[in-house]
Amino acid sequence: LWPPTYPTMRSLLVIPALAYAYPAGAPDTMCTSPPGKPSHGTADFQADAGGYAIVVKDSGGASVTEVTAGESYTVELAGASFKGGLIHASGGTLAAGTDAKMTGACVTHASSAAKDALSASWTAPASGTSATLQANVVVSKSVYYGGGAILVDIPITTVATPTTTTTTTTTTTTTTTTTTTTTT
Repeated sequence: LWPPTYPTMRSLLVIPALAYAYPAGAPDTMCTSPPGKPSHGTADFQADAGGYAIVVKDSGGASVTEVTAGESYTVELAGASFKGGLIHASGGTLAAGTDAKMTGACVTHASSAAKDALSASWTAPASGTSATLQANVVVSKSVYYGGGAILVDIPITTVATPTTTTTTTTTTTTTTTTTTTTTT
């Protein structure tokens, strides 16, 4: 009925408050391990990873299954088209890639435009034996994946620092001169 009566207007004003959307990226409160559940109403995570995966790539773009401590890599969350995402690392440092931004220590989407990947630069931890990268993907307001289902545990290797041994040899030469004088 138009015009709306006061009770109708009040119920219309309450509905938007029940569902939050983050078209410009997730808030830093979602940057947890595993990443927090999107506040998109009452829906819950789907039961699986939905075909989404985290891929770690070296500087040449090749996928790797092991990283070197302190080295930089590209982390890519990829799969079918999605609107939003969040990448969390248990160690090391993330930096936002193209069309992404930082939220706390995590990387999130910068817009809700459809995308098939979310990327970040990741510097592996300087020490430790492994790191866990986890992600959430928002396909629509009521369909999202993650909650620990999209993750990769990646071993960290440490490059041994070569040791240098310096040996110094000292040679001492002694010369003795004897002079003899004979008198007759």
